[in-house]
Amino acid sequence: MNGIIVVDKPGGMTSHDVVDSIRRIVTGTRVGHAGTLDPNATGILIILLGKATKVSRFLMGLEKEYIFTIELGVETDTLDRWGKTVRTESADGVSRSDILDAASRFRGEHEQVAPSVSALKHKGVRLYELARRGEPVPVKIRPVTISAFEVMDVTHPFVTIRAVCSSGTYVRSLARDMGQALGCGASVFCLRRLRVGGFALEGAVSLDSLAAGPAGLGEALLSIEDGLGHMPRIHIGPDAVRVLRAGGQTPEDGISASELDFEGDYVAITDDAGRIVAIARRSDKPGRSLRTERIL
Repeated sequence: MNGIIVVDKPGGMTSHDVVDSIRRIVTGTRVGHAGTLDPNATGILIILLGKATKVSRFLMGLEKEYIFTIELGVETDTLDRWGKTVRTESADGVSRSDILDAASRFRGEHEQVAPSVSALKHKGVRLYELARRGEPVPVKIRPVTISAFEVMDVTHPFVTIRAVCSSGTYVRSLARDMGQALGCGASVFCLRRLRVGGFALEGAVSLDSLAAGPAGLGEALLSIEDGLGHMPRIHIGPDAVRVLRAGGQTPEDGISASELDFEGDYVAITDDAGRIVAIARRSDKPGRSLRTERIL
């Protein structure tokens, strides 16, 4: 079984828990995911089956959309309500106008400090493991782009926000930074991921609906071609496909200049039936335009 399943992850489960649940249904099939979601968060989690596990990294960089509620006046060691409270302060003096003004400053490109309990690594060790051991956690800074940061509701001390952001953005850090901007502190109260690239909640399925077994999974399965719909295509003939299957580079004879003038770094290589047989990227080698990254 090869393909992609868009799961509406319930709260209280890690992304790995979801993968394990699906492994028990499709025994003997490789199962993975295209980017984790916090255990207490709900919403879109992209699950990959079979050959689709080979395209994980081409999906992990997609734009994300969230709706989340922060609680003003409460700071925790995990930046969400499930952590230990480290500071409280009254937010009574924070007005709706203050909140809207602070939110307007989040849109654009920023340098974001990752949470000390994130899965980023330092010398091969994840930051949350260092934090659990009580060891010093180094500051990790990542560039992020926030294309939308919209206040949906203010019901003191709670503020609900919709954010559209680049891959790698930490919503818990957004909550922390919002609290700092308002001078009262804040932490995530609840979090839901609405979209990853073109994968939205409208097309997601619950874990319960997959419990029927492989048949239920089959109904929810998207093709690899649909999953990589955001990626430009270059078609090659049967002889070129055989070269690729034998481990060679993508033959470029017969590929037009217009096809090679694609947007982004990556392009999907397809056969006569429109099936993706490989992913290639731009090459900086003289005399070659493409470099094969992954053969499916």
